Amino acid sequence: MIDRITNIFLLFLLILGFVAVADAEVQQRILWAVVAGGVFGALSFFLNWLTLDGSISAWLLGVITYGIAGFEGAAILLFFFISSSLLSKNSRSMDNERELKFRRTGAQVWANGFWFGFFTLLGLLVDLELFKMAAYSSIAFATSDTWASEIGANRVKGTTWSVKGFQKVSPGTDGAVSIAGTLAAVGGALSIGTLVGVLLPANSFVMAILVACTGLVATFMDSWLGAHLQGRTLGVTTNRFFSSHFLYVGNNTVNWLSAGLASLSTIVIYLIIQQ
Repeated sequence: MIDRITNIFLLFLLILGFVAVADAEVQQRILWAVVAGGVFGALSFFLNWLTLDGSISAWLLGVITYGIAGFEGAAILLFFFISSSLLSKNSRSMDNERELKFRRTGAQVWANGFWFGFFTLLGLLVDLELFKMAAYSSIAFATSDTWASEIGANRVKGTTWSVKGFQKVSPGTDGAVSIAGTLAAVGGALSIGTLVGVLLPANSFVMAILVACTGLVATFMDSWLGAHLQGRTLGVTTNRFFSSHFLYVGNNTVNWLSAGLASLSTIVIYLIIQQ
């Protein structure tokens, strides 16, 4: 349900920007993105990467990205999506058994992509560079976190510690860290930072460092939040509008909060730099 509400909210902002603010070039890109995003979303569904709801959410995110951020934004988002999908293949060999890995849902798409789409839209409506940097920082976090999870927990079997007390735990435990996962996190954040530095012309070197650093810091905060909050219900309510499930902190919620933290940190640091 939350992914469909998010779709409606962001679609409203996109239509508002298309009608009220976008110039002819942006409008044309958005229209092309509607078609291209549909093809990519359908391909992701048939390749078993996304559910149907996930494909629709990915389509909308793709329209926002290419339509507003252009080729540069689309390249950065595609790098995250393709690298993450390849790392989390549908099945893998594990102790001579086959473990099924399910498609990503719409909620998972927005857990990693909401702040990117939201700040990209704000960049259109308000036309401030800091919103663009905030958007890219959220993708730096998403890439860093996904690489860390897939490599540290699933690909490389090494010693894993919980950030809550630094006791040894099983790979994949909420809030767990490992050497391989940490190196993967650094690699993911630096990859997005490098792409930002190469593809974006304005203040590219400084922005690349800022994006990579805030994305990486948010990844460690994600581990902290996972260790302390994930799997808990923050409260119980009998309100007919919000069930207790709404207050449950799952992995998607932790990722969403951490991606937002990366974006917010970038905005604050950017404003300090500009003083």
